[in-house]
Amino acid sequence: PTIKLFENIQKYDQIIAQVGIPISALCEHHQVAFHGEVSIAYIPKDHLIGLSKLGRVAEFYLNPTIKTIQERATSQILYHLKSALQPRGIMVIIKAHHTCIGYRGVKKPSLTITSAVDGLFADENHSAKQEFLQLLNHG
Repeated sequence: PTIKLFENIQKYDQIIAQVGIPISALCEHHQVAFHGEVSIAYIPKDHLIGLSKLGRVAEFYLNPTIKTIQERATSQILYHLKSALQPRGIMVIIKAHHTCIGYRGVKKPSLTITSAVDGLFADENHSAKQEFLQLLNHG
């Protein structure tokens, strides 16, 4: 999707996060649905993104017409946003319930969590990753 950016006039340099974006997609391995939510955080540099665009990017990679795997979609969302925004840091977390786990094989419904991090979120000497995880737990 096309992403409209806005100049970061105020030079905002803290975390901007959108959590709980609902998603559904088809598991390419089993051809059944998985459902869950995407949470995205970034630390802007020169540009900000319209908040609705975060959900649009998530939906582009995770929607009922797409066959994918959660791990790939997590990375695709991160790299799409990273390429457009060039932020100081970005993190994507997907939490999803996979139908195949509940009715095939082990038959133990559970939550699968994947993450992708870049920039300040990947820097062990920076607190951005921990701050975002705390926001998720208290949001």
